[in-house]
Amino acid sequence: MLLAAVMRIAVLLLSLLLVFACQRETPDVSQNTPSQSSTTTDTPPQMGEASTMNPVIPPEQDNSAGSPTPASPTQEVHLIEYAIHMPDTLPTGRIAFNVENGGKETHAFEIEGNGIEQKTSELTRGNTAALEVDLKPGTYTVYCPIKGHAEKGMRKTVVVK
Repeated sequence: MLLAAVMRIAVLLLSLLLVFACQRETPDVSQNTPSQSSTTTDTPPQMGEASTMNPVIPPEQDNSAGSPTPASPTQEVHLIEYAIHMPDTLPTGRIAFNVENGGKETHAFEIEGNGIEQKTSELTRGNTAALEVDLKPGTYTVYCPIKGHAEKGMRKTVVVK
C-alpha cells in the first residue's frame, strides 16, 4: 500500500515536470516599448525577385550542350469525329503539340504550311502523341491524314503570329 502511494506521487511529479518542461515561453508583446519593437515591411518582392517565401526557381531543362534553353510551349490538340479542337492562332517559335484521340475511330494529326509538313503516327481511341514543330509566322493547315477524315470536317486553318 505504501508502495502504491509512492508510485502515484512519482507519476504525479513526473507529469508536472513534463508539463513545465514542454511549455514554451511566449513574450508579452503588449509591453513592448518602441525601442524593443521590430520593424517589418509589408511590401512583397518585385517581379523576378527572390525571397524565402517566393524563391525564383528556373525550370528544369535537358539539352546535350549543357546550356539552358527555354522549354517549348505546349499546345493541347483533341481529335474526335470529325473535328480538331485547338486554337485558331498560335505563337511563333517551337511548339510542342500534345495530341489526344478522344474519338472512337483511329485519327492522326498533321500540320502543313510555310515549308513544314509533319504528322503524328495513327492514334487509336484514348492514345496520345507528341509533335514538336518550329513555326514561322503565316498560315498553316492542320488536319487528320486518315483517308476521308479531312473531308468530313477534320481540317482547319491556323494562323501563327
